Amino acid sequence: MSLAFATLLPAAEEYTYWIEDCTPETARSTSCEAGDPELGRWALEAWQRESAGAIVLKKSAGEEHARLRLHWANGTSSLYGETEPTIVDGKRGANIYVLPSVGPGRGEQVMRDTIVYLTCLHESGHALGLVHTRAFADIMYSFQYGGDITAYFQRYRVQLKTRADIPAHSGISDADRAALRLALRQ
Repeated sequence: MSLAFATLLPAAEEYTYWIEDCTPETARSTSCEAGDPELGRWALEAWQRESAGAIVLKKSAGEEHARLRLHWANGTSSLYGETEPTIVDGKRGANIYVLPSVGPGRGEQVMRDTIVYLTCLHESGHALGLVHTRAFADIMYSFQYGGDITAYFQRYRVQLKTRADIPAHSGISDADRAALRLALRQ
């Protein structure tokens, strides 16, 4: 690649991130499970992969300087997830809250992990600047427009044999990818 062409490419946006551990104390108050931080990391990595190099993630040593901060919620807000914008070291960041105590429970662990992963993916999409859509196929779809919640999660779940299959299936639609490119330009 020539130097002239390389200078036309936008620089990758670096996001530091921190994901709350699921300690025994955190698990008691939020119902998180030991593997939930990995689901959160996989969600962030999916956005990085789908950004075609426009996003670079770096794990932060602590929460204070992380632009993206994923916390496990305890359910008192009656929400699956929530994202609050914030400024971290002069840059756009977000506090992401995910309710890990959703889903069918231990009887269908992969479905439970599907719901937690997709919620992390949706909320981290907001953290990157994406807004809700009306398209049921999008990860940024909002249930305020209706739709079958079970069918929404099940269409992703059927792609998985085990939890280990999650990183191979981002859950991000073509429209989500286009919205990400647009959001990163702003």
